[in-house]
Amino acid sequence: MLRNFSLKLFLIICLSAVAHLTVYSASFDLVKGGKAATLLVDSEDYPGVVRAVHDLQKDVQRVSGIKPEVQQTSVVRPSRGKVIIGTIGRSGLIDRFIRQGKLRVDEVRGQWESYVRQMVDGNMVIAGSDKRGTIYGVYDISEQIGVSPWYWWADANPAHSDNLGINTTRYVQPSPRVKYRGLFINDEEPSFGSWSRKHFGGYNSKMYTRLFELILRLKANYLWPAMWNARFNEDDPMNPKLADEYGVVMGTSHHEPMMRAHKEYLARKDSVGPWDYKTNKVRLDRFFREGIRRNRDYENLITIGMRGDGDVAMGNGDDRENMRVLRDVIRGQRSIIRDEYGTTEVPQLWAIFTEVQRYYDAGFTVPDDVTLLFCDNNWGYIRRTGPQRERQRKGGMGLYYHIDMNGGPWNDRWVNTTTIPKLREQLNLAYQTGLDRIWIINVGDLKPKEVPIDFIMHYAWDPESVKPGDETAYLQRFSAQIFGQSLADDVADVIRRYSKYNLWRKPEVQTTDYFSVENNNEARRLIILWEQLRQDAERLKRRIPERLQDAFYQLVYYPAMASAGVAEMYLYVGLHNYYAEKGITTHYADSAKYLFELDKELSHAYNHAISGGKWEGMMSDKHIGYTKWSMPDKNTLPKIIPVRKVESGLRPLTEADCQPTEAREMVIPAYRYQRESGGGWQFLPDLGRGKGCMGARDVTKAFCGDILQSPYLEYEVETGDTSSIQVAIGILPTQDVNPERGLRLAVSVDDEAPRMIDARRGLVDTFNEYTPENLKSSRTLKPLPAPNRQLYLAGHGKKLRNEVFDNIRWLDETFRVDNTKRRHRVRIYLIDPEVVVDYLVINPDNARPSYFGKITWP
Repeated sequence: MLRNFSLKLFLIICLSAVAHLTVYSASFDLVKGGKAATLLVDSEDYPGVVRAVHDLQKDVQRVSGIKPEVQQTSVVRPSRGKVIIGTIGRSGLIDRFIRQGKLRVDEVRGQWESYVRQMVDGNMVIAGSDKRGTIYGVYDISEQIGVSPWYWWADANPAHSDNLGINTTRYVQPSPRVKYRGLFINDEEPSFGSWSRKHFGGYNSKMYTRLFELILRLKANYLWPAMWNARFNEDDPMNPKLADEYGVVMGTSHHEPMMRAHKEYLARKDSVGPWDYKTNKVRLDRFFREGIRRNRDYENLITIGMRGDGDVAMGNGDDRENMRVLRDVIRGQRSIIRDEYGTTEVPQLWAIFTEVQRYYDAGFTVPDDVTLLFCDNNWGYIRRTGPQRERQRKGGMGLYYHIDMNGGPWNDRWVNTTTIPKLREQLNLAYQTGLDRIWIINVGDLKPKEVPIDFIMHYAWDPESVKPGDETAYLQRFSAQIFGQSLADDVADVIRRYSKYNLWRKPEVQTTDYFSVENNNEARRLIILWEQLRQDAERLKRRIPERLQDAFYQLVYYPAMASAGVAEMYLYVGLHNYYAEKGITTHYADSAKYLFELDKELSHAYNHAISGGKWEGMMSDKHIGYTKWSMPDKNTLPKIIPVRKVESGLRPLTEADCQPTEAREMVIPAYRYQRESGGGWQFLPDLGRGKGCMGARDVTKAFCGDILQSPYLEYEVETGDTSSIQVAIGILPTQDVNPERGLRLAVSVDDEAPRMIDARRGLVDTFNEYTPENLKSSRTLKPLPAPNRQLYLAGHGKKLRNEVFDNIRWLDETFRVDNTKRRHRVRIYLIDPEVVVDYLVINPDNARPSYFGKITWP
């Protein structure tokens, strides 16, 4: 079940976009003996290509100290040892080699964002199929010589090398599998906004060109700009012009149609009038037309449709009326696009976000050439896979995905709480079902989300090449690229652990009473895990070279130490309060107060000490003391209750009097099965709460025929003398991704016929029938009325206890068994392939509920 992929193998086959970046000893000399190869580019090539060549010039100097010459010419004089860069059809240098038969470009000509690298007459030639294809070829050389895409945004200073070489083996970069791959800077106040104003004077081109460069170095191509307090096209008129020159496709967010920022509307509200297409069509159409006309000469991906004023629902809640108005909106917008472009054949998207999902489910659609942009649930679980009926649509389908959230169900803004295994599992589900035209990722302030951003942008290039188990190798590659091979394993391990622990319970939804004191020492065990992570980060910091200390602080140390501090603080307050209620005095409150002060110091260092104050303002989010979804006004220490006074004449209790007893429940990680039948399951390493989960091998294949022919996992359990067994199955909180079919699995005990459970609605007693009478409430499930269909945990009276925040959904049922048998057989059947099983709890201890039970800790 457990597959070990070496880093070397991963570099060869896993991420084709960067797999060729290893430095080879037999190579073209870029720098040798104090001299650098000349860089040649045709001055008539795209400005973005010429600019990228100058970036390569700087990168060579960063690494070697030698600055190569850049020649902008269309003539190649007979000589050897040059790097010749250009775009097919745009560069006289490249086109001449093609005509002479010296450069083979059949695999890339006419392709999207592709390039070939080949030796010609002793020169290294990079020929792109289009503007970005050439630019990516240039930046691949930068990575090959040791310059990370994060050299500026994370201060990843490259190691010095006197000699630099480029692999001479002919290489063809194929087109990406996801066409548009982009970032959405969002929820950018107070952190990103205050940082931009402090260091650049605002959201201007001096700041955005830094972001454009990062996007291209990551082999991405698309941007939704900051919009809370910004107007990309008006804050600096050079913003859109330079985006186009750099080669970045611009768009606007899901609720900002026709290339207009919401703040542009607010600035003109008196003249434009109400944001109501039903009553104000003429003036809104004029507003939309001005946006398209202003930006039509640039490369854009136009958002169409309309929501309410700001990021809210349209109208008064009447879906039928809203859909009628929305049809008029889209008809009017398409007419404007046709007028301004002379055609509607320009890239467009319609975002199926929040309430718009209801419109789509009710049959609302848009013209076939418009991309349907499906969304996640704001916390990283996609709401729909690509519907079969849409797979052939001309505009294709895409995904709007969050690794940052400000709003419902709750804020998730401060640090990275997204693991690479979770990203791979959800994005693979999206890709395999046809959501491959656009991936736009809400990244919040960008920092400190560098690791998931890096993975998503590389994964989008070729999702097929990254299989379950490759995630660790990816983290090792990322770590090695910045910190070197000798530190890669340890750096990757700290990143893996802090993000995994954060996903157990994200910082913004921490409280003091989720983790059990009585059941299995849960709270103390968590403190030990977090404390071990803190110690490992401290030890690792001492091994990091001075040139990389700032990078280490941003990418590893701060997110690990600060996440651990917040989690431990809540745990310590919880322990204190538990014992204080019993009249026991402990040291736990002091520990919590210390960690609260430490959090201030860590954030202050991020804002003021590292990188000479370069990131001042970037770590300004309040992240302790949430009582509702929105950010609190200040960080607040969790409430510490006074120690209860012991009644006169009674012996005061000690902590030893309150030591927990062993819980009777049996916890089985899903991968600890005794038998597997049918070959439909696979192990998904490091996904979920423990060491891994079990999911479908083929996420497009449902087993809706004879249930007894479905693949199953079998577990043997020993329960003693009992006439019934309660089986609770913990699955990942997958959304209602295919409402026409369901989200089902089946379970059986011994020889009883399998019972199928629809994870959206409760228990279904028969395989082919669902009736409301078959709904069954249990200790963990409380079905909600349509259209939510989300199953919320009862949580024993604890607030905020639901499947999204817990990152697990519980399905349970009780089976009658032969009480003369002590050993029983439990089977889990695969029905719908999106279901991922984390672990099973047999006979849960309902009297002393715990968050984890006795899972195998990572």
